[in-house]
Amino acid sequence: MIKINRSSAPLGAEIVGVDLSRNIDDAVFREIVDLFHEHEVVFFRNQKLTPEQHVAFSRRFGELEIHVRQDCCRPGFPELFV
Repeated sequence: MIKINRSSAPLGAEIVGVDLSRNIDDAVFREIVDLFHEHEVVFFRNQKLTPEQHVAFSRRFGELEIHVRQDCCRPGFPELFV
């Protein structure tokens, strides 16, 4: 069950109750997208993701960009800018 903690800032919310390392069904993902549209910034604390899981989750939002500074990307994962 998704829960949100609204930020005291003008935008943003923490999404709680979602383990991004697991498969997220379409209904839960739509809820995350709706919260993103509503709050403009969302974040998830204390997630333990492999690089593959991080990229897979991110790709659900659309095509990922590759940063020009490859020296700042995770080796083997040009989608992950560190």
